[in-house]
Amino acid sequence: MARTARLASLRLIPVAGVALALALSGCAAGQISQTAQQVAAIDGANGKIGALNVLDVRIAATEDGSYAAGADLPLKLWISNAALKQDALTSVSSPAADAVNVTGTAEFAGQTLVPIGEDTDVTITLSGLKEELPYGHSIPVTFSFKQAGDITVNVPIEIPTERESEARDTVNVLPAEEGNIWFGEEGHEGSESGSESRAETSAESTH
Repeated sequence: MARTARLASLRLIPVAGVALALALSGCAAGQISQTAQQVAAIDGANGKIGALNVLDVRIAATEDGSYAAGADLPLKLWISNAALKQDALTSVSSPAADAVNVTGTAEFAGQTLVPIGEDTDVTITLSGLKEELPYGHSIPVTFSFKQAGDITVNVPIEIPTERESEARDTVNVLPAEEGNIWFGEEGHEGSESGSESRAETSAESTH
């Protein structure tokens, strides 16, 4: 794995609240559990090892929704450190790619939530995809932390923005009828007006 290190100040966000919101928003299909601590996600994959959480892990979307063999795949995710002590990402690997390039100093202070993506201080890119990756499929990616250990999650391509904002078809629902032919004006079956309504209906059916 190639790794380029450079000093950079990570944007630190308190874990409380934001981490809970991300965890509650997640639930995804197709994730294969490596440990009983893994949880599901909607858009991306979630995993937990010790006090470290990798949240909403996904591959950046493309125009056609897929990646050709040999392509580079940028990852997007959040890393939450619920411990009091600092931890660090030591390596990232995947059997689906020739290498994984990590840039930046991937250290995470205690009680923080840190974003990782194409426009952040730390970036993670899978290089040399071994086989074509269509939309809807996922690949295993292993994150190794100095203190917490290793966690593997199955990472999908993120939901395209166009799909998220796509207008849905609407259905016109007819308004409820105001009356019922089996009940009179008072709402009771067998009332005088109800009997008249039944008689009129019967007479119309004979013509």
